[in-house]
Amino acid sequence: MTLKRISAPAAQPVNLATLQAHVRREPGEDDVFLQHCLDVAVAQFDGDDGELGRALIAQTWEEGYAVVPAPGGAVELTLAPVSALAEVEVYTSAEKWEEIAIADAELFEDAGRYLVAAAWLRPGKHRAPLRITYVAGYGAFAASVPPQIAHAILLFAAHLYEVREPVSFEGTPVEVPLSIARLVANHKTWWR
Repeated sequence: MTLKRISAPAAQPVNLATLQAHVRREPGEDDVFLQHCLDVAVAQFDGDDGELGRALIAQTWEEGYAVVPAPGGAVELTLAPVSALAEVEVYTSAEKWEEIAIADAELFEDAGRYLVAAAWLRPGKHRAPLRITYVAGYGAFAASVPPQIAHAILLFAAHLYEVREPVSFEGTPVEVPLSIARLVANHKTWWR
């Protein structure tokens, strides 16, 4: 299986102004480092490398599979929640990509992560003969993201800002707060 992002989200689940207010900084005061902490915090939870196994804000992904299912068979899409299919293609024995009509494919179960087609095309020789392009994410705006996830991102970004070293030799070492893990636990699609 291969997975690559085609289009990035248009927004972040938490904006810089919210983080500035949370850490009690004025606009213009340490903005570059605050934005860096926010970007790292979002990356910790979002997309194929994020610990939730979810896309947070709507983004387009292309996923390739080594096997094309039998007629009526299903494939599992890696990222959830899936809001729309853009394209389903099979590399056929005619040595070209042929599209399966979106109307002939159906998303079901667990936030639309399984795709079923009544008639999958017969694949040709290709390392990944099935290619699916889809939109994943809770919605196009930050307000679409569950508040627990947005708050976990805010807490993690603030933690990265305040605790700039992994180990403190003057006092007690500081870990990432357990509350962050608790906030996102129910939203994980897999456990790492």
